[in-house]
Order: sequence, then C-alpha cells, then structure tokens
Amino acid sequence: MTTETQETGLAAYLNGDFATALAEWTKLAEEGNAQAFHNLAILYQNGEGVEQSDEKAIEWCEKAAEAGVIKAQTHLGFLLLQDGQPEKAATWFTQSAEEGDVDAQFQLGMMYHMGEGVAQDNEEAADWFEAAALQNHSDAQFNLGVLYAQGQRFHHARHWWQKAAELSNESAQDALAQLDEAGV
Repeated sequence: MTTETQETGLAAYLNGDFATALAEWTKLAEEGNAQAFHNLAILYQNGEGVEQSDEKAIEWCEKAAEAGVIKAQTHLGFLLLQDGQPEKAATWFTQSAEEGDVDAQFQLGMMYHMGEGVAQDNEEAADWFEAAALQNHSDAQFNLGVLYAQGQRFHHARHWWQKAAELSNESAQDALAQLDEAGV
C-alpha cells in the first residue's frame, strides 16, 4: 500500500492534481513515511494544493530531515537560510554534505567562504568546494579555482576552471581567458 500510495501521489503531483497528491501523501505521513513528510514540505513551500506556508514547509521538512532523508536535510538548510537561521541551516547542510549531497557541499563552501552561519574559513570552504567539484558541480569548480587564484596558485586555479569551463560555466571560461591574457 505504501509504495502504491506514494506512486499515486507522485503521479497526481506531476499531473498538477495537487489535491490528490496532498491526500495520498498525508495518508503516508500519518503512517510515519519520511519521504511523504518531505513531499508535504514541498507542497507547503510552493502553495500547491494548500495555502503557502514557509512555517509548515519547515515543520514537514524538519520531520523528514530528522528521519534521515538526505535531500530533505539539504532542502531544510535552504529553507532555514531563507528564514534567517543560518547557524541552524549550516548544521543541516553539514549533515547532508557528509552523506555526499553535492548541493549541501557547495552551499557549505559558500557559507564558510562568506562566514554566514559559521566562522569564515577559506580552507574549510575549499574542502567543501572540492567535495562538490569532484562530483562535477561547475560552480564549486569555479569557486575552488577562485580560492586557488587568490592564493597565487594559478596552476590549480586553471585546472578547476578548465573542468568548470568544460561544463559550460561562463565565469570559468572568462577566468581562463583572463589567465591567458595575463600569460599565467
């Protein structure tokens, strides 16, 4: 029943039938289904089939995150950032980043680079950017290149910018052109 209800809810959602998706996922949530918690968070965040509520989106997403749904942990981090809770967001991003979530890894890199919700630390930022870069996250590759360039390590910067450029990252393409112009 659980798989069938989940699939029925997903099919309804994809067809824009948010009322059916809400009904199916609410049944599952009442049974303690963690993925249903996350699905309900998305409905509330987007106001699909329900009145839009960031507060309810956070509540449902937190239930899913606490139950171990990695994408929900990352999603919760973004919701908490939007809600002005960067320290709490960093905690959830760290949890999902350590599980390999590329978006959380990149976001943690940004937070450490900017000192948002965590102490500013470019070495920690570089570690998280590299984790995401190794999963072909082009913005992480670009940012890692920037950190290397700031440290005058242009060979490493070029390496990461080349990888990002191969993924059509325009900022990396521009950075490579600037390196070439400078003869570096």
